[in-house]
Amino acid sequence: MKRNIYSLLIGIGLVLSLPACKDFLNTEPSDAIPTDKVASDISLLPPALRGLYDELQGSNSSTAYYTRGFIIAGDVMGDDMQGLPAGSRVQSYYNMNYTKDSAPGIWFKAYSVIRSANRLIEMCTKLAGQSLTDAQKTEVKSAQAQALAIRALAHFDLCRQYATPYKFSNDGTALGVPLLTSVPDNKSLPSRATLKEVYQQIIADFKAAIATPELPETSYGYISKSAAKALLARVYLYMDGTEGNTQALALSKEVIDAGKYTLAKSVEEYKTLWSEANSTEMIFSIVNFDSKDWADREGLAYVYHVNGYYNAHVTKKFYDEMLQDPNDIRWQVLVASEGTKAEASVKNTPGLLPSYKVFIGKYPGKAAYKDMRSNDVPVIRLAEVYLNAAEAAFKLGDRATALQYLNVIVKRANSAKSVADADLSLERILGERSKELVGEGHRFFDLMRNGQRCERFYGGQVGWHGPLSKESQAFDHTYFRTILPIPVYEINLGSDLAKQQNPGY
Repeated sequence: MKRNIYSLLIGIGLVLSLPACKDFLNTEPSDAIPTDKVASDISLLPPALRGLYDELQGSNSSTAYYTRGFIIAGDVMGDDMQGLPAGSRVQSYYNMNYTKDSAPGIWFKAYSVIRSANRLIEMCTKLAGQSLTDAQKTEVKSAQAQALAIRALAHFDLCRQYATPYKFSNDGTALGVPLLTSVPDNKSLPSRATLKEVYQQIIADFKAAIATPELPETSYGYISKSAAKALLARVYLYMDGTEGNTQALALSKEVIDAGKYTLAKSVEEYKTLWSEANSTEMIFSIVNFDSKDWADREGLAYVYHVNGYYNAHVTKKFYDEMLQDPNDIRWQVLVASEGTKAEASVKNTPGLLPSYKVFIGKYPGKAAYKDMRSNDVPVIRLAEVYLNAAEAAFKLGDRATALQYLNVIVKRANSAKSVADADLSLERILGERSKELVGEGHRFFDLMRNGQRCERFYGGQVGWHGPLSKESQAFDHTYFRTILPIPVYEINLGSDLAKQQNPGY
C-alpha cells in the first residue's frame, strides 16, 4: 500500500505512531486530530482501509509483520529451514537464544494493527449513522467486516507467538494475550485474557465478517468472505479437538466446494502463484500494487532468495524428503547455488555438499517490475485449505475424506503419485504440508500445535545447521523458548503483565 497515505491516516488516528513511552497497547498519536472530527468523512474511508492493510506488512525492523518477521519465525524455528551465520536477518529466531530484553516478535506491530482495526470499526459505526447512498452503505459495511477479520487475524497471530498451543492449554484456561476490542484510554493497560477468551473473540470476529452480505466473495489484496472462512478454518484447526476439527473441516469444504479458487495446474502457473495478481489459488495475500509501494530491501523475498541476501536456506532433512520424488512440481520453486553464485539445477546434485545451498525461490517479484520488492506476501491459499481439511478429517477418524483432500495436493505435485490408506498418518499429512508450504511460515507452528518433536540438528552433519544451543537443536512445545516473551517494555510499565510473563523469562 502506498506510503504517502500515512500522513492522512495518522491525522485521523488510524495508524499508531511509536512514542517514547513504549506503551504500544494504548498510546494515542501525539499529533492526532480527534477522530470525531473526521470520522464522518466518507471520503477518508478508502485510504483508511488501505492503511490498515499496509500495517499488516510491518516495517524492516524487528517488529516487522507479514513482510518478513512473522513468516520467517514459522520457517527457521522449524526443521525445514535454517539461518546463515551470525548477523543475518533471521538469526534471532533461528538461534532461539533470545531473552525478554532481546526477543524478536510481532507484539508491537500486531497491536498497532489491532488498534487501527478498532479505529476503523469505530469510524464505520459513526458513518453508518449518517445519510449515505446505497453504494456508500455497502462500502462502510464491507470495510467494517474487513476490519473485524483483520483484528481477528492479528489476535490469532499473537496467540501463535506468545501463548501455549491450544491443545496443551488445559481447555483454554492458560494465558492468552491482551484482548483489545475497542480503543482503550491512555490509563488502561489490559492484562492477558485466557486463551479460550481470545479464541472466542477471534471466532466471533471472523463469523461477523463472514455474515456480512456486503463483504465480497473474492477480492485481490483484501479480505473476502472466502478468505475469512479459510482463516477461520485455520483457527479451528489450531484449537484441535472434536469441535475444532469438525468446524475446520466444514469451513474448508465450503471454500473448496464454492469453486471461487482453483489450484495452479501448469508449471509456469505454479511458479508464479506467490507473486502474480492473476493466481486463482491465492485466497489472501499482502499486495504490493505498484513500484511506489516498495519498501527497502529487507523484505521476505530478499531474505530468502539466492539473488537477495540469502539469509536462510532449506535443511538437508527437507532436501532428502524432496528427493523421494524427483518429479515433484515443487522442485520448481527451489533454487540451488554453490555458495552464493549462479543458480543451478537442484534435484540432481549428488550428496549435496554443505557449501551447496538450496534456497526458496517462491518470491521472485512481479514480472512486470523485475524486482523482488514487488512480490506479494502469501497469507493463505487454496492448497493450505485442502491440507487443513485433510488434517481435520484424519483427526476426526474420517480417513476416506482425509485421503481425498490430501491426494489432491499430492497429485498436483505429481499426477503419478498418491497416498494409500495404509500410509495415511498425521506425520504423512504434516510432511505434505512441509513440502507444500515451505517458505510460507507454517512448519514450526505445525509441529508445536501437534506436540511433534522438532529435530533441527540433522545427523550431526557439519554445515546443515549453524551453532545452536543443545536445547534448540531438538525440542517440542514444552521448551520455553518456543513461546516468545512479552516485551520488556510492556513488563516495565508495572501493569498486570509483569505478573503474567511467560515461564522461563
